Amino acid sequence: EIAIFKVARYVLIIPLALITLFHFSEMLRLKPRPRVLIISRVSMFEFTVKITYYTMLSEGYGFAFWNQRCVDYRPIYVTRWVGWSFAIPTLMFMSLYPILDDQKLVDVLVRIFPQQAATWAYCWTCCLGCLVADPWMGWTLNTLGCVAYIFVIFDEIVLVSYRLLTTTQPALKGYSIIVKESVFIIYTCVYLCSLWGFASSYASQRFYTVSDVSLKATMSTLLFFYWCVDGDHERN
Repeated sequence: EIAIFKVARYVLIIPLALITLFHFSEMLRLKPRPRVLIISRVSMFEFTVKITYYTMLSEGYGFAFWNQRCVDYRPIYVTRWVGWSFAIPTLMFMSLYPILDDQKLVDVLVRIFPQQAATWAYCWTCCLGCLVADPWMGWTLNTLGCVAYIFVIFDEIVLVSYRLLTTTQPALKGYSIIVKESVFIIYTCVYLCSLWGFASSYASQRFYTVSDVSLKATMSTLLFFYWCVDGDHERN
């Protein structure tokens, strides 16, 4: 598992460097687009968070505890959950900010804050649910975490179904949201399968790491294409 973490932190440097170059190229334009600068900086923050906690994991600062909910003896890395509590709400902003393209940044943050709060809540309820020794309390916390995730999906469906009718580039934006939620649903299935003993600790960590890298890189690529196409429409 440590070897996977080491590879991930180096691989993530590549998309971070590309986003940084794109950000500076946008700043050098005669008329920089504020929304492009915002999403570029948010994406840079996302990859920085990822690199930080994968570096901590690879250097032995994973703060591993015994996962009390698993049928076997396996670790739960608190560092990963701390990273997720920052990275997942940020990724949510990355996917929903483009679809709210006619609103100010403050209005966007107010609208998606309930989803981000619920995301932070289900991260920590599931983490605590794996740390507490009492089985009833542990499974109750994990169940609450899954309920909070269902709320996030429901609210996102309501928002997206309304906004896709009025936004530009709806296919590209909708595809990015579908990709994100599909991976998160698989996340949940892998998480539950690992608790029930159907997936080993190594297999779970490998999936989390590979999907972390691929999902963030895919989201950033889609955002890049969106802003390029949107910029062409503005010039036309």
